[in-house]
Formats: sequence, C-alpha cells, structure tokens
Amino acid sequence: MKVEDFLLRLQGVRRHRSGWMSLCPAHADKNPSLSIRQVDGKILIHCHAGCSTQAILTALGIEARDLFEDRGGERRIVAEYDYCDERGELLFQVVRFEPKDFRQRRPDGSGGWTWKLDNTRRILYRLADVIAARDVIICEGEKDCETARVLGLVATCNPHDAGKWKPEYAEPLMGKRVCIIADADEPGRNHAREIANSLFGKVDSLKRLELPGAKDLSDWVSQGGTRETLLQLVRSECEWKTTLQGTCGFNLSPLGELLTRPDVRVEYVVENLLVCGTVSCVVAKPKVGKSTFARNLCLAVSRGEDFLGCRTKGGECVYLALEEREEDLKNDFQAMGADGKEPIFVHAAAAPAEGIIAVCDLVRQRRSLLVVIDPLFRIAKIRDEKAYAETYAALGPLIDAAREAGTHVLLTHHAGKSAKADAIDAPLGRTAIGGAVCTLIHLKRTETMRTIQTVQRIGQDIPETLLQFEVESRALSLGKPKSEADIQAIGELILEHLKGTDEAKTESEIEEAVEGKTGQKRRALRTLVKQGKIIRDGVGRKGDPYRYRFSFSCSLYIPGTRKQESEKWPDTRINTGDILVPNSSQESFGVPPYEKAKFEDDGEVRL
Repeated sequence: MKVEDFLLRLQGVRRHRSGWMSLCPAHADKNPSLSIRQVDGKILIHCHAGCSTQAILTALGIEARDLFEDRGGERRIVAEYDYCDERGELLFQVVRFEPKDFRQRRPDGSGGWTWKLDNTRRILYRLADVIAARDVIICEGEKDCETARVLGLVATCNPHDAGKWKPEYAEPLMGKRVCIIADADEPGRNHAREIANSLFGKVDSLKRLELPGAKDLSDWVSQGGTRETLLQLVRSECEWKTTLQGTCGFNLSPLGELLTRPDVRVEYVVENLLVCGTVSCVVAKPKVGKSTFARNLCLAVSRGEDFLGCRTKGGECVYLALEEREEDLKNDFQAMGADGKEPIFVHAAAAPAEGIIAVCDLVRQRRSLLVVIDPLFRIAKIRDEKAYAETYAALGPLIDAAREAGTHVLLTHHAGKSAKADAIDAPLGRTAIGGAVCTLIHLKRTETMRTIQTVQRIGQDIPETLLQFEVESRALSLGKPKSEADIQAIGELILEHLKGTDEAKTESEIEEAVEGKTGQKRRALRTLVKQGKIIRDGVGRKGDPYRYRFSFSCSLYIPGTRKQESEKWPDTRINTGDILVPNSSQESFGVPPYEKAKFEDDGEVRL
C-alpha cells in the first residue's frame, strides 16, 4: 500500500515534521495521537495513547503486509464505484485495483481526477436509490451492493470500508425497513453493530443478518444463494435486540388494561400552548419575528414567568441559533433584561454535521425543559421540503426523542411565499410540517399590525390575534382578536366618512365609500349605533332603508363647516387606546392613527 492510500483511510490527517499525525481509529480519539512515517517503503505507525499496531490495523480493516509498499507489477483498475448525490451529480469515486486495493478520487473540473477527497461531502453509495426505496440492505462494500442490485434489491454502504460509519449516514434511512448484512469476521460484525446502534429508533424496522457459510453477500451468491432465499432469511430474522420490552421490540397491552389506567394530566411548558415532550413550530416569513418570539419564550420559561399571559413551568432551556452571530444573540437577550443567571444554554454557530441525530442525542442527554432550533432547515437535511414522507421521516426521530426525554422542542421555520387561508398550510413544505408537530404557531405581519394564530393538537387554539412588541425591551404581549380590531378600524373610517357629509347615508352608500369586508362594515355600523356615535333613521325596509348620520353629541365640530361651534363645547372623545399604542417606544401592531387625529397627552385621540 502506498502511504497516500493509507492516509486516505484516516481522519484528521495533518503534516508533522517528517511524517503525519491523525486521529487514531482504534480508540475514541479527539486530539490526533497517531503518528505515521514512511521509511524505506514501509509505513510506520505509533499511537501515543497506547493502542497496539494490530488494534489499529483491525480498525482500518487491513493487514500488516499492507504497510509495505507493493513494488511488483503495475496495478490495474478493475472497478469504479460512483458516489452521486440526491440529484445524480458525481461527488467522488471509489476505485478498486488488482492486486486488491482501494483508492478514492474526485472530478477535478477539467475532465480529470484528483486523488484526494479533502472536504468533499461523504454520502451513502447509490444515495438516490436509497431515498426512493422503502426497503434497504446495508452491506460492507460496494461489490456486495452491486451483487444485491443484480438480485433486484436496493443496497448501500458507506465509503472507506468497515469502521467508517458516520452518524449523518442514518438520515436518508429514517423511516425505512433496513437489514444490515454483516461480513463474517470480527471487524465486519463490529461494523454491523455500529450501524445498528446508529439506526436504532430512527428506522421503521431494523434487522442484522449474517449469511450462513459465507464471508459476505457476494460469496454467498457465488455459492448458489438466490433472491428468494435471501428475502426468506431476512423475514425470519428477529428485530435488532434493544432495551425495548416485548417480542421484536413491541410492547403490547390489552385494550381493557389500557382503559382502566388512570388519566395522565397534561404537563405544559406554557399553559394551554406548549406541551412537555412534544414538538412545536413557529412559522413566519423572513423578518416577522420568529427569533424574537423564541427568545422571549426561552427567557420566560427559564425564569418561570408568564408568557403571552400564560403561566410557564420554569426550567433549563437550550437555544440553538444556527444562522446568527453570538453578538446578535447577546444584544437581544440583554435588551430583554437577561442577567446571565437564567438556566439558558446557547449555541450560536453552524449546525453539526450529524444534524437531527445530534439534536436527538442532546435532547436525550440533557433532558432540558425547552430546546429551540432556529431555524429547522439548518439542522434537517431535507432534499425536498414539499415531499411529505421525507419531511415527516426527518422529524420522526426528533419527535421520539422529545417524548422520551419530556423535553419540548420548538422549531422556527419559514412560511411559504403565498398567503394561505388555513394556518396549517402556512409552513414552507405545507402540511408535512403542520402534520408532524403538536403545535403550529403562525406569525404574520402587515404594514399596520402583526398577528399570532395557533393550530394545536392539545390545548385551545388561539384565533388570529394582535401581537404587540415593545421595541426597546423586545417584549411581546397579546392584544385583542384581529377580527375585533378590524371592525374597530372600519368603524373609525365610517365615522370619518359621515363627519365629512351633511346628508345621511344608506348602508349601501357607506359600504361603497369605505374599504373593508362587507360583513365587518355592517357589524361596525351596528356597533357605532349601539355606542351612540352615529344615528340611524328609517325602518330598514324597501322604500325606507336605514340611513346613518354622524351624532353631533360626539363631535367638537359642526358637520359641513368643520369649525368649532364653541370653545366651551363638552370635551367628548372616542377612546382608541385599545388598538393604538401611545408609547412612542412601542411598535404598534394595531390600527394606525389617521392623519386628521390629534394626540393629547393622555394617549387618546380627540376627534
């Protein structure tokens, strides 16, 4: 073996004096402890942590003779295995030589090859086939995968042979039925066990099979093994043994016993909104306030303080800021009044390569009360967000981890470009995300207001409601339902219209002159009449329809002249404080003040 080929099998390789240093494959090495040198055609290796040479060779799947450079005849290529991404683009090749040897290369962009992968993305073999399949076989090498393909089966493997499985390789396999075929030697069995542990809890079915009387799948087929026999062996194999109780991983209970169990009280992180052990998603278009919402939530939960008027259960929070700088996060929490004593732990950097799997491990290990992922698609590698099955499968392990740990996981996610009538369709990807989470929180923003609306599996839905935001403190609070605010705003427009005319107007004339929905305009008219702000004449029948005119008792002005009749006229006002925010430091999400309104010191509008 050439030293270049040997180095390609290692991780964290760097030049060091007359040789190289790398992570030792024989133990959980975090700081490079394996030294490599080449002397007179022989590769010399030494682990400074104490691992034996044989342990290192076993971990790499090679023999001692491979450490000597082959000075015999020219090697020849006998097979080339393409590793293509989800779109079919070639990322790299694994090349098999005779005498037996393997090397990796990638396109150099000029029609040739570079015999180093460097930072090239590592993926499963035949990744596109894996994503499209329901049942997948995992082998130890590409040759066995091609043997399975001849049998009409979808098979895959990881690059770089046994012992090189990475946690991120599990993601395309989530929700599938998987059978791992182990090579009949100790490295092969260890490799299969490592894959099985990585996939446990993330796939729909998991089995591990060692073929009788053969080293691997290709050897077994050469001895006469067939597709039908292989499928029968897979079907008869029990599920991978786990800590789950029951036969093949299932724990069945009689329905009668289930019905007699006492009801379990729902435990909330935020009362009637976010449930412990579930997943929620905050959806909005860019710059609407998803992150601000999530940070306000974290601060409130960490202190056990009310959030949007609802009680919270205090506890540890983890905030994963995957798009923003540490400085932005620091400034926001400081503005909200955080003093650093709150049990909030933050990560303001890129997502780890393991993605959702890393988050699941974090959730299970820390068992925090709340974990925020901001945003979802920075951690979940989903090829097509509109593919329901793919999106649902990607979130499945996270939902399971949250349930096991009792942690609430809140995701932030972008809304689709077009406005949706139903909030469940608002997320980019539409119903896949809405269907997977327990609580969907939809934030919207217009020129005049911001609103919040929820769709919940547990708890009571919040109808579209005004959301108020204090700019300086970044604080959020709920206002009145949007439907009430819309009616009040239309009522102000109707008052302005009637003040500017001397004649009483019919309902149809008012509806034509004032913008808004017809039903809301009619409700606004009846409300104004009830409040005494306008007068209604007529009997409301054909030939004598209702007519509406401005009530003089509500105005400081005489309709038509627009002049004040007397300086001693009673100081009657219409209170719009419920929808207008008088504090100049607070951003108003209600109805904006009209040009003709004049503010007094008390914050009300004098008409």
